[in-house]
Amino acid sequence: MTLQRKVPIAVPQTSFQAFSEKLASVIDGQSGADRFIEAVSALYPCEAAFAVLNRPNASPVYLADSYADLSSKAAVQRYVTSTFEINPVHNAIRGGLGGGVYRMADLAPDNWSATTADVIADDAEEISFRTPGWPQGLREVSVLVELEDGMVGEISLARAAASKGIPDADLDALRSVLPLIRSAFLRLASNSINNLPLDQTKSRSLASFGNDILSPREAEIIQMILKGHSSLSISLSLDIALPTVKSHRRNAYAKLGISTQQQLFHAYLKSREPEGEK
Repeated sequence: MTLQRKVPIAVPQTSFQAFSEKLASVIDGQSGADRFIEAVSALYPCEAAFAVLNRPNASPVYLADSYADLSSKAAVQRYVTSTFEINPVHNAIRGGLGGGVYRMADLAPDNWSATTADVIADDAEEISFRTPGWPQGLREVSVLVELEDGMVGEISLARAAASKGIPDADLDALRSVLPLIRSAFLRLASNSINNLPLDQTKSRSLASFGNDILSPREAEIIQMILKGHSSLSISLSLDIALPTVKSHRRNAYAKLGISTQQQLFHAYLKSREPEGEK
């Protein structure tokens, strides 16, 4: 298969040719997700990337990554098994974010101060936290394409931070080939569909965390805190007074037996562990 498409502005001809050849082999079914990452990275040079399939009401399906060291690869696996539920991109997808090319910083919540064994507070990061093992000082761009059955294909591209940020021209280059990227994701999804793990463990989902002891409003506020919202953001989103938010948060913390946001994140991540590992 040969991909015929106008070369995006600011993309060298050789880079676009490498992208086209590698992506064509994926769409034809001759190559897999590793080659897919190589293709997109040829168009958008980056230090590392990972690709997943986001499913409705289930954990993401890992496809591939290009992180070099074992600790970073472990961080990707930790993301698809636990920390995805408090990731701004994943939550934006669940909130209805459509296909496109997005800077991670543009999707970050307004308040992040988590520090747990699974999440490290880091004000130098664009979303103010990172998963242990994740390389520091990278700026991420997420390319999203809508697939069948409510799935969303995602390839996250990370490059070293620059003082002027990520140029719009680089994002436009990715946007210009979204239909081709979607075709590749459709092929990868069809190849993986029979191996998709079922994730129906509702008792360990964010939506059910604390539901056995919290009121519906308290649970709603706790979920928003876990997603990174400040008390003011919660007040505006739910159209309730700020003192009311703080009262619900205080009551919820008391019921959960915690007193800090750090302890809240630890309790949530602990709740997601299999019973035998707690």
